[in-house]
Amino acid sequence: MERRRIDRRIDSRLRVIGLIIGAALAAGVITSSRITAGAGALGADVSMVAAPSGELAVKRSGVVLRGTSLTPATDAATGAVQLLNQTASPLNVQLRGIPDTPALDRVLWVLVTGPSGEELYRGPLDGFRYWTAAAITLEPGAWRSIALEAWVPDDVGLGYAGRIAQIDLGFEVSSEREAQP
Repeated sequence: MERRRIDRRIDSRLRVIGLIIGAALAAGVITSSRITAGAGALGADVSMVAAPSGELAVKRSGVVLRGTSLTPATDAATGAVQLLNQTASPLNVQLRGIPDTPALDRVLWVLVTGPSGEELYRGPLDGFRYWTAAAITLEPGAWRSIALEAWVPDDVGLGYAGRIAQIDLGFEVSSEREAQP
């Protein structure tokens, strides 16, 4: 009888020790697999994509601007695209950007600068859906560079947090003769 009591005590103690060891191992696994804390600010992700048209060749086709985690506190995302007039006559080129979602229309600002530093567009993304009022002139066989910037201004609130947009650049081409009266 005494022997059975001793065996039961040993069994119960071993079970308690096993439970404690198992709980400690589980806590160690959970602690080691935690995702580390980030900076605490969820920003907007944006990319601008350019593709060639019939009259224009595009150097660096594809993503020409990429901005990740954009917030009012981050620097603007920058990029550039180079265009080549593949025709035999001068061309006037206007630009626009069509986002795949309206999520950033009023909270993302865009600046498009022409080859001579002239401002072609500056304003919110929703205004960049329309052709730029200003055009650049491309001579036959000439490469010209367009600079691009995108940023989240200070006064937009939190409407940018976690938003993602891809903006497809479009090019409206007319001959220089068509543009003159």
